[in-house]
Amino acid sequence: MIVTKNEPGLEQLNIVRSLAERSGISFALAKILWSRGVNTVNKVKRFLSPGKEYFTSPFLFKGMEEAVSRIEQAKGLGEIVVIYGDYDADGVCATTVLYYALKEYGMENVFPVLPERADGYGLSEELIDKVMEEYNPDLIITVDCGISGYKEVDYIKDLGVDVIVTDHHELPEILPDCVTINCKFQDQEYEFDSLCGAGVAFKLATALIGKNAYGYLDLVALATVADSMPLVDENRDIVYEGLKILKSRSVRTAFKELISAAKLKEINSTSLAYTIAPRINAAGRMGNAACALRLFLSDNPSEIFELSAKLCEYNIARQVDCDELYRSAKEKLQKKGAYKRIIILEDASWKNGLVGIAAAKLVEEYNRPVIMFVNKDGVLHGSARSVEGINILDAITANKEFLTEFGGHSQAAGVTLDIENLQAFEDGMNDYLSEKYPSDVFIPKQEVEEYVDEVFTLSFARELMQLEPFGTGNKRPLFALECDAVEPRQLKDGSPHIAFSTGVIDLIYFNGEKESSLLRAPVKKTVVFEPNISYYGGKESLRGFVKCYEAEVKPNGELSADLFTANLSNIAADGCPAEVTMLTKEQTDELIERENTCPYGTMYVVSSLKTLEFFPQIKSLPLYLSYPRVKNLGNCVVAVLSENGAEGFRNIVYLDEPMYTPVKVGSAAIYVNGGIRASEFLPDLNATREGVGEVFSIVKNMNGKRAYTPSDLYFIIKEDAYISRYQLIFGVKVLEELGIIAFKNGKIEYDRTVRADLNKSKIFKTIEGLKNH
Repeated sequence: MIVTKNEPGLEQLNIVRSLAERSGISFALAKILWSRGVNTVNKVKRFLSPGKEYFTSPFLFKGMEEAVSRIEQAKGLGEIVVIYGDYDADGVCATTVLYYALKEYGMENVFPVLPERADGYGLSEELIDKVMEEYNPDLIITVDCGISGYKEVDYIKDLGVDVIVTDHHELPEILPDCVTINCKFQDQEYEFDSLCGAGVAFKLATALIGKNAYGYLDLVALATVADSMPLVDENRDIVYEGLKILKSRSVRTAFKELISAAKLKEINSTSLAYTIAPRINAAGRMGNAACALRLFLSDNPSEIFELSAKLCEYNIARQVDCDELYRSAKEKLQKKGAYKRIIILEDASWKNGLVGIAAAKLVEEYNRPVIMFVNKDGVLHGSARSVEGINILDAITANKEFLTEFGGHSQAAGVTLDIENLQAFEDGMNDYLSEKYPSDVFIPKQEVEEYVDEVFTLSFARELMQLEPFGTGNKRPLFALECDAVEPRQLKDGSPHIAFSTGVIDLIYFNGEKESSLLRAPVKKTVVFEPNISYYGGKESLRGFVKCYEAEVKPNGELSADLFTANLSNIAADGCPAEVTMLTKEQTDELIERENTCPYGTMYVVSSLKTLEFFPQIKSLPLYLSYPRVKNLGNCVVAVLSENGAEGFRNIVYLDEPMYTPVKVGSAAIYVNGGIRASEFLPDLNATREGVGEVFSIVKNMNGKRAYTPSDLYFIIKEDAYISRYQLIFGVKVLEELGIIAFKNGKIEYDRTVRADLNKSKIFKTIEGLKNH
């Protein structure tokens, strides 16, 4: 579903115009900023010119003065201090920042400690014992963890060691009994609640060494984007300043080696998030977070080079393992089904460090929360991920009676429970989400800034770059345009990528070749695109990158030729015939009523859009051509189902009896309404040898003509056509099935050497039989 951001009303439009004039920016940019809450001149100035001058005092944090006082005492007494971090990129960076800050503050006995994933997240008594044995500290300072560890903090204090907790995670019901610094406290002067763990550590560093801490903003910037913190307010300033360091000649050696190994051409928030951060996270995911920490703490160029190479190796191995885990999860999901408001899976062979990544991929695919558990001797350790608009931590908290441990954020959390409580927990989560959230929250949405109906200019695209850095909370602007039939062309022969022109902007659609047929169809389409400026030979050029599109498929006959073509293709296709349950029209209505009580898992298929006139009860369901464009398994209608277009559905209901044999789709139950036959909607055809011969006499002279489909041929000849469009399509599909002609690389090819028996064409024999029936 494509939706626009909140459009300003008449009164707000006047404010936007004033904002544009007083800020010296275009009205279009001012409207985008207004929709993002940047609605005053001062806010515009700060947003478009972020920087360190906007940093607020660290002493606005509750607990900061007490923390500084205790650290000052430790310095004066020469005490041993342990920094207890976390194994992800945020934890590694937070540990590094505070380590360097304490050393710069003049402390000598500072030791960083990271748990590995096998130790579990946060403070643990087992690791605390190891820390006590190895370092015997007087003070432990946590970074990016500790807020939920009140029991472990008490355990440390009982050992005679003081604790300072610095964290950014959500506040639990019981807080640790120690000095605590957290951006989530509501009863403090510091108001921004979305710092990452390294951001909180940076604030403590600033309190200790002042502006000297700004030299660590490259690390804090990486942690901020790696932890998907919103790039607004102070985070925007942090990332802006951090990127300046990363782009400078004084970039630290560790980053220089990582950038070189990744072959990055451009350093920005996106490349940090998708290229550098995964390499840091890979160390913890592969069980060696200490490797990433050593990378940032080492001053030996040779060691830094070796460690950066090691992280790249870990990242490749992580990608391979993630792909395998994702395939395993999909197999389990195929068997279990994804028909609830939440997806919950468990397996003993999965790795703790990777389930979060796989869960995030499933969230993106199915548009609902996902929790994936690793089963260790009946104890399940899980990673939860959620969609925008659903607070997964609230849902988990509402079902805490089934859990032994949990914590996290609104969009990501960790969960531990015994396996005997899994089913009750899953039922409770599904009930909570079903009752708490409306159904439209679970429908995938693509938000755009606005619909564009004028030429998209290069100057406006340049102006949009002022919104950098992009990321969570400040996404790269997307726009929508409307068009009818377009003429896509492959970027080069054999390429899956296509390009096409519109009156607004020229577009490139990566991996869009399979959509060419529908793009050519004479139906209204809404295309979402991201403007992109490319540089070549010293010149700038503007293209839009297609992110998605929607076709307005309506039962009005506009697609009848395309559906006819698709029906013929299905007749010719080979596949394993399905076991079919035949229904009457009345039984079909009863089935629809029963299955529509669940929002997932049922696909209704029609061979002709006219069939939908007999089923008004499903008119609110999304209607697709060939296969669902949204892969969340929501109930839907598909006109002429293509091969592999129904994976994951548990029911496939043919609302009219197709001209082709329905094929088996996984374990889905296949139903066919025998009360309506698709053959009733067949156009007038000459299904004889002479009829096909007429078509052959036309197309044999079109060898090399530009064409992707039979309809393309009709548009070439229609000026002089003495044959109907449907007759041409029928004949061409028969000839194509027999190998006499083929559509390759956007051209029609005629093979003069082929001699084929017309009776071997399944299309010809089927249509001939139906016409003579």
